[in-house]
Amino acid sequence: MFAAANTIVAVLLAFSLPASFTHASDYPFIAVLGLYYPVILIVNLIFMLFWLFVKKRYVIISAVVIFFGISNLAHTFNFSINNNTETDSMQIKVLSYNVRQFQADDKFTKLIVKNDILSFIVKQKADIVCLQEFQSHNKNIYEPLKKIRDTLNSGTYYYESYYSPRYNYLTGLVIFSKNKAVNKGKLKFEGSRTFAIYTDLLINDDTLRVFNIHLASISLTPSDIDFVVKPEVEDNKAFRNKATEVYSKLTNAFILRQKQAELLAEEIKGSPFKILLAGDFNDTPSSFVYKNIEDLLVDAFSEKGLGMGISYAGKIPFLRIDYIFASHELEILDFKKHKILRSDHYPISAIYKN
Repeated sequence: MFAAANTIVAVLLAFSLPASFTHASDYPFIAVLGLYYPVILIVNLIFMLFWLFVKKRYVIISAVVIFFGISNLAHTFNFSINNNTETDSMQIKVLSYNVRQFQADDKFTKLIVKNDILSFIVKQKADIVCLQEFQSHNKNIYEPLKKIRDTLNSGTYYYESYYSPRYNYLTGLVIFSKNKAVNKGKLKFEGSRTFAIYTDLLINDDTLRVFNIHLASISLTPSDIDFVVKPEVEDNKAFRNKATEVYSKLTNAFILRQKQAELLAEEIKGSPFKILLAGDFNDTPSSFVYKNIEDLLVDAFSEKGLGMGISYAGKIPFLRIDYIFASHELEILDFKKHKILRSDHYPISAIYKN
């Protein structure tokens, strides 16, 4: 029985491996499995550990598949030792954080969450701060941004909402920087909200193009997530209907992210400047989206990360979906995931030498 179960999860792992070079529009099932690669991988590793104490020869069931997916494994786990002790004017610290609109159950708690997040950001003293799902609520809609800019001692900011203002709300992407901005732009296409903004910053006698990214989310409801984590429904028909609904949401999001990643890759290729790119990809390192960007830029976690780099703090476990990338010319000195739990994402930061 255990061997059969191991075989099933090994087959699922095998089918997840092509996700990084397979278009979701062609094979959505493979893309979905790619999203769950970290979870399936860990189940296979548990089976391997089990067989080591029971029947060693059965270790081969998972070991072969894991071996063939060694590149996926390398992007999922890393054990670099960060020993950066330098501090000089040539260093650039980048902080990325999906703040989830400062969500809370009531206005008072939301204010606490927002203040905690702001306090954390200020203490980090980053040169560049990229926030996703930043929300403003004010009669003068941009006033909160100016207040945060002043609190961060930030020289410039660029904010782009990806919904129309409703009830004095704007939710979107924002880049704060201590450096002078000389240009800005955004990426979107028909059927897609603004999923990326960029600004060109003057840093250390050089110009860097900084991208802040928030690719299409799956938009799962709490009941959808509960179903994914623990699929319990009343009968088989209800199970099929719910599974079909969730699978459809997953597929649509994968296809949209594929298009967004392709446009983003073209922008990266056409950039006249070195690039820093940060944000929420809503996809794992085994995905087509990640591979598309990793072919062009260097993932800070892959160079200086530790462990699995899990960045999603929601109910679905083991997901690394937040990233910081940079051009090959920028030397990565440090990468860190910060364990502050005020959102369904953990903030991440990286230090570069220009």
